Amino acid sequence: MKYSISIILPILNEINSLKKTLLILDKIKVDKEYLVVYSNKITQNSVKNEIKSLRKKYKNLKCLKQIKPFVGGAIDLGITKAKKNYIAIMASDLETNPYELKKMIHVSSKNFNSIISADRWISDKGFSNYGLIKFLANLTFQKLIKFFFNYKILDFTFAYRIYPKNALKNYKIKELRHGFALEILLAPMKKGFNVVTLPAKWKKRIEGSSSITIKAYFSYLKVFFRFL
Repeated sequence: MKYSISIILPILNEINSLKKTLLILDKIKVDKEYLVVYSNKITQNSVKNEIKSLRKKYKNLKCLKQIKPFVGGAIDLGITKAKKNYIAIMASDLETNPYELKKMIHVSSKNFNSIISADRWISDKGFSNYGLIKFLANLTFQKLIKFFFNYKILDFTFAYRIYPKNALKNYKIKELRHGFALEILLAPMKKGFNVVTLPAKWKKRIEGSSSITIKAYFSYLKVFFRFL
């Protein structure tokens, strides 16, 4: 079966970063489609028009207006609309490095029934401008998950992955805040899907505003206890 991939790109307000991401991704020689899911919080017509104008440049790009709230709602919609054999989730704000997707696709094509997950903890200097408190909280939480679930990976919460489509088939995301990233890793792993990790670097966005709140952090704990 020929390898093909749907790349889900949720966007809130980082239009220039999205454009740069698309320029980089478009150089990857693979059968692909882009699913740009834009937030229903966007009120500026200029931003909406720029997003929609990208369809003229990229014929394989679809613009989807978000229905459910938060980033998990955007990813959930993208999964529902994906037409290709594999699904990639990543950010539009360059916090996920688009140059790394090419290698992830290569590894995915050699491990056809595995989830390929970017991992900041096996990378040299995997965090840039992350903040010490946030860094320590992340480290503690990752170790907590690993202790209770005993999975042989280190980064459970970085939403930069490639999935075989059947790993997410008919799955509806329940935690729509940032905890979705943990949920859609634990759910397929519970079904027996293997995870292959690759080193990746996280870099703080330089455009737009972050949507992470205290409630977003608590959403990880909600997912943790639900799967526990």
